[in-house]
Parts: sequence; structure tokens; C-alpha cells
Amino acid sequence: MELTTLSSGYWNKNVNPYWGITSSFDTVMRQLEIGQADLLPNLSSSPTLILTSDYGGQHKQATHETFSFLLADLTRCGTWNRDRLSVRDSFFADNRRMSYKALNDKRRRSALLPFLAAANCIPGMLTTVIVSKDLGSLFKLTKEEREQLPPPVAEWPRHVLQKLMFVVHLGAFLIAGLSSAGQNVLWFTDNDDFVANDQRVIDLTPLFAGIIGGYVGHRLGHFRLGTMKCDAGDLLIEDLAAIPDLVSGAACEIPLKETLRTQRTIKVPLRERVPPKALAILHWMGQRRMPLKRLLVTIDRGDLRAAVKVKALELFSD
Repeated sequence: MELTTLSSGYWNKNVNPYWGITSSFDTVMRQLEIGQADLLPNLSSSPTLILTSDYGGQHKQATHETFSFLLADLTRCGTWNRDRLSVRDSFFADNRRMSYKALNDKRRRSALLPFLAAANCIPGMLTTVIVSKDLGSLFKLTKEEREQLPPPVAEWPRHVLQKLMFVVHLGAFLIAGLSSAGQNVLWFTDNDDFVANDQRVIDLTPLFAGIIGGYVGHRLGHFRLGTMKCDAGDLLIEDLAAIPDLVSGAACEIPLKETLRTQRTIKVPLRERVPPKALAILHWMGQRRMPLKRLLVTIDRGDLRAAVKVKALELFSD
């Protein structure tokens, strides 16, 4: 199984990557476009984009954290919606949620591959960023930056704010890179500590919108922020969010300490090094020429030229 990075020229050239990490990320995206094809989806014709995000690696044993984002054309998800309902009818008699942590459940394990196969037809981009814990927090929130936050948010614990800012900057960067003028954006994040209740969502919405506006070189339509609680009862949002949840969990199992480093990518041996459930998901991540495009990126310690390095990730089973 291999994962290769390909590109199709749909990355916006007017992105304003004003935070250092995203500037390096932007360079990687532009490099991947040179002489390659079919990495990125064309989302420019959609009136509404939907972004779901999930995060992993918070447990002490993890050597790295993961941040996974699924950006999709909401209006062209009809085929996926039909297929994912068929999977639910076949495997789930109840409304249980598909998630990486719950894959010890027999029904969820049986449904995993059909669930992922259904996700192949989502017109969108699944981007997972893997961050070495050796780096500590990448977003060093200064006193001045904290004072510029909305009053309720500025009082939150520092570690919560640092994770929040890292997530919103990555998500905003991806939205800026793949969106077009006039599009509405719906962002549904995991029920994390920084969106632990409805009031926090209300407090954060203008902050998210403002940061997105700083990255985007064109005027967007309406922006809405929500969590899984916004699901209308048909589990559509839940199932969209389950895709980055599964990949984020599987990516935590990648043995980054054993990587073979190359100039532009990092090759990671997988077989017999990750649990079977993670191997199945990472194998799916390597599938090509699907409407749902996939990209893995790592952020790790740099060299004398740069403190931090952003690289594309290539997986192979040996």
C-alpha cells in the first residue's frame, strides 16, 4: 500500500498564510502542484462548503497529536448520503456513532470498510496534520494576543487557547486554499474542550470568522460554527465528522520515530507496526483517483535552516 501526493492546480494562489506554520504549509502545497495531478478537488462551483474536524493524540502515550479536516461540497454529497444510509441499514440497528475509539465494537468493525468505501464519493479534501509532541505548543500565545481575544475567550486556560488557535488557523488556511468568492462555509468541530457548551460556540464564532477572513483573498458568504449537537437527527453531520475522527485516530498509531526521511516526503513503514484497525484506515487513505482527495502532512523539528519542518507524508506497507 502506498500513498503518493498528487495535485490538480486548484489551490488558490491568493491565500494569505500570515502565521508561520501555514506559510510553510502553503509552500508545500505549491510544491506538490508542480508536475503532478489529482491531489486537490475542484470545489469552486459549490454554493456551500462544509468542514468537519477532529483531533487526536491527547493521551500520554502518544508521541504526536493529529488534526484532521474534511472540507466538502455539501450540495454534491447526495451519492455519499445514500450510500452511508445503506451502510447504517446493514450494520447499525441503532444510531450509534462510528468512531476510532469505538472500533472494538464488533458491529463498528464490520461496518468500517463499507463506511470508508462510501466516503470515497464525497467531493472534497481530507487533510490530516500530524504534529510531533517534541515541539510542545506551536502557538505561543503572547499577552498582547490574548488581550485581543473576545472577553469570554481570553479568560480560558492557556493550553485550551493554544490548541484552539492552532485548530482555527489550520482550518482557516484550508478553507482559504480551496474556497471561492461568495461561498457559504459551515464548520462543525468535535465536541472538544474549547466548544464544550453552546455559549462557547457563540463566543467563538466571530473569532473563527475573523481568522478565516485574514487568510482568504476573496469575500466569502455566510459562516456558521457548530458541533455534533447540530445534527438534525439523520446523523449526516455525525457521519461526516466520523471520517476525520477515524483518520485522526489511525494517524496517532503511525510510528513516526521510525521514519525514513527523504527530501520532500517522509516514508513510513506500516505493516506489523500499527494495529489492524489503523492499518485498514491508513490503507484506505492511500486510495487514489477518488472524488474524496486525501493528504497527510507532518510538522516536526527542523534543522539549522528552520526550527520547524512541514512535509507531505508517504505511507507504505513492507
